[in-house]
Amino acid sequence: MKGQRKQFSAGKRVRFRLEVLAARFVAWLVPRFPRRSVQRFARGLGWLAYHFLRRERRIALANLDLAFGDSKTRAEKERIACASVQNVAATILCLFWAPRLAAAMIDRLVEPEPEGLRRVRELKEQGKPIIFVTLHYGDWELAGLTQGFLGIPLTIVQEAMRNEALEEIFGRLRACSGHRIVSSRFAGVTLLKTLKRGGNIALLNDLNATSKRGGVWLEFFGVPVFNNAAVGALALHSGAAIVCSVTRPLPDGRVRIVYGPVIEYAPTDDAKAIDQKALRFCEDVIRQSPDLWLWSYKRWKFRLSEDRGKYPGYSRYRAPVAGLTNS
Repeated sequence: MKGQRKQFSAGKRVRFRLEVLAARFVAWLVPRFPRRSVQRFARGLGWLAYHFLRRERRIALANLDLAFGDSKTRAEKERIACASVQNVAATILCLFWAPRLAAAMIDRLVEPEPEGLRRVRELKEQGKPIIFVTLHYGDWELAGLTQGFLGIPLTIVQEAMRNEALEEIFGRLRACSGHRIVSSRFAGVTLLKTLKRGGNIALLNDLNATSKRGGVWLEFFGVPVFNNAAVGALALHSGAAIVCSVTRPLPDGRVRIVYGPVIEYAPTDDAKAIDQKALRFCEDVIRQSPDLWLWSYKRWKFRLSEDRGKYPGYSRYRAPVAGLTNS
């Protein structure tokens, strides 16, 4: 790790230090305010970010064009894109409020869906490991923290950052309710061992794969994306239950955690078919309330053809790699 840091330029090292100082200041400041106030402030920041960060706005609108075509007007897409950035800002800033969270206050913030939670507890009573499949939707950070307070500790994969000190800060915040946080650099073996020991893991299933960590081409809004292949492979190697989970806002300001559907599979099933079911769940959720998803992410970063076709302008051709194109 230290060798990797030395490869960065002096300018980047200075920037990394400033990022860490800023994150530490935010981590000190945010818990001093009521959570609702933090949410409102963050949504205001998100509104400003949408209108001033042209690059992120272009990405969001390009993604919405791909996903919805002419079925939504330009005005509708702009409203969705702005609301999406506001939701992301509120979710991330409220993560810095995590040190104030406690089991006694969870009922004031979260309503777990009773029937789904009962099914999850039954699976655990049976000694079943669980793969929770979720996505960057609603308040995904609060949902993750809540699981720990409900007595369902998780091993969670955190996307690797070039600024490793900043990555450590986010890892500590996400672990506040007792979770184990692992970097995506080293996740595969750790996740499989966790499941084989009867533990639980959570996977954000709406991220691009990299060739180093393996991936599979799946359909997402009718267009192939290079998706991580973890869900199917881990399930088949461990026998874990696959439980989809997502948060939805409630009128009173709380969020509801919905557990299910459970993705059924047989030991002889194809891993790619399982991965496609998991991604289909993500698409169905996004279609229901698109303003709650992360549209400013380059979800269609890679494409299989040199011809751009329906892909956004930011996409680039990825030459087929043996074992990664359609398997």
